[in-house]
Amino acid sequence: MNKTKAARKKLPPQTHQTNTLLQSKGDKVFDVFVFILTILIIVITLYPLIYVFSMAISNPISVARKEIWLWPVGFSFEAFKTVLNDSNLYIYYGNTFWYTIVAILTGIATTALAAYPLSRKNFGPRRIFLFIIMFTMFFGGGMIPTYLVVARFLHMYNSRWALILPGLTSAWYISVARNFFATLPEEMLESARVDGASEYRVFLQFVIPLSAPILAVLALYYGIGQWNGYFNALLYLGEKNLQPLALYVRRVVIQNSLEVDNALSDLSYEQVMSVLQIKYAVIVVAVLPILLLYPLLSKYLQKGMLVGSLKG
Repeated sequence: MNKTKAARKKLPPQTHQTNTLLQSKGDKVFDVFVFILTILIIVITLYPLIYVFSMAISNPISVARKEIWLWPVGFSFEAFKTVLNDSNLYIYYGNTFWYTIVAILTGIATTALAAYPLSRKNFGPRRIFLFIIMFTMFFGGGMIPTYLVVARFLHMYNSRWALILPGLTSAWYISVARNFFATLPEEMLESARVDGASEYRVFLQFVIPLSAPILAVLALYYGIGQWNGYFNALLYLGEKNLQPLALYVRRVVIQNSLEVDNALSDLSYEQVMSVLQIKYAVIVVAVLPILLLYPLLSKYLQKGMLVGSLKG
């Protein structure tokens, strides 16, 4: 009994020593390197966001004197008032919401409908279709032929669909979704078919509910791409009442001015000084919805991207 008690007392130090020996000096150095690199990436990512927000709400005089480096100096919301009082902002916002929602819905639908058959081994011509789709990732017609097709042949210049149809889906997103669908258990889908479910019912009632992670990833990617995209709008939309918010932000940042009805002489001193802050306030107003949307979908992103990109 005494020997057994002595052995039990010696077990915790041995276990602690074993766990300590499992991590070598190289592992500790690597952990420290990863920690420092992570902190550096976080700082590089957050600094522009904090700086832009600080510039937008700081005292206009401090902004003019370039006294802001990170945190706000004083507080003033005149720039936000000027931006929010611009009636054109809400037109651009409404257009952007329309483009983003339609792009998400159509993009998810076309990507899922294309990726699911390509993930099934019993689909005979899947290799041919997969080759054709992947071919478009490396070879394209170029900007000028694309413009001629969209604007001249399809007559979609100054049309909302000019921002939707040309980028309706992506070969890369189809590939990612295909890899995710390939991880779904074939036995479950086959049992549903044996019970009499058609292929459309299997897809809608079994595949789609199990694919929330990859659908969230596609929604975020299509949404961000459409929300931030401005080049296609610059090419195909000449009418301002059809243009998205990204063109509005581009115009404000480049010209550093707003399309306001009031003349500068009609503005107060604080409003005149806040003109320097307008571009920062517009950037904050433009990126805020995306920043609020990301946390809602973040729980799906890791699973969707890992399974969709690593699984062969």
